[in-house]
Amino acid sequence: MKFDLHFHTTASDGVASPEIMISVIKNRGLGGFSITDHDTPGQHKTYMKLAEVHDLVYVSGMEITAREGHLLAYCTPENASLLTELSPDHPVSWYVNRCAHEDIVLAPAHPFDYFRYGIGNLVYEHSWSALETFNGSTVFPFSNRRAKHAAHKLNLPGIGGSDAHTPHHVGFVYTEADAHTADDLLQKIRNHETSVGGKHLSIWQFTRRMLEIKILK
Repeated sequence: MKFDLHFHTTASDGVASPEIMISVIKNRGLGGFSITDHDTPGQHKTYMKLAEVHDLVYVSGMEITAREGHLLAYCTPENASLLTELSPDHPVSWYVNRCAHEDIVLAPAHPFDYFRYGIGNLVYEHSWSALETFNGSTVFPFSNRRAKHAAHKLNLPGIGGSDAHTPHHVGFVYTEADAHTADDLLQKIRNHETSVGGKHLSIWQFTRRMLEIKILK
């Protein structure tokens, strides 16, 4: 089953509602998703209902603004309140230590994309559940290649997501796993039983995305 584990909605800096983004996920043939708005897990009860309507698996998620860059945090919808405790602007080490004692999967977001707050070589200084090795909105593919190399070196599983902020590109990058519930997927990540796939944005698509965000937000 394919899951887009990184995209944004009007709950942060996306231009489309959760309802629209989730319906596009379904139309593109994916089996599940995680909405990872900035520093908020959003309305997880609403997302659970929408997932049920569309027969999709929903994993609660959030993109965290740490001092040194961005991180992704995931948990089951039943534990979504844990994410609200991960307030922004702490050092990366604070989140690593906090999540180590909770049932949370923590991964650096687009770690080697220095234009979009990747944490870079800090990936080598901490313990992670996974690395985002395929970010669909990273314009320069070498950033993802470096993340894949780091995951291999650190013996970490890779996850992927579109990082879409508009409906045009959501679902274009995904994490694939034999999972049928949120708990299944999180366990597959921890067990290194995932793969990533999809396609990057082109320069034109990235430019369009940025223009839409500026105009529509």
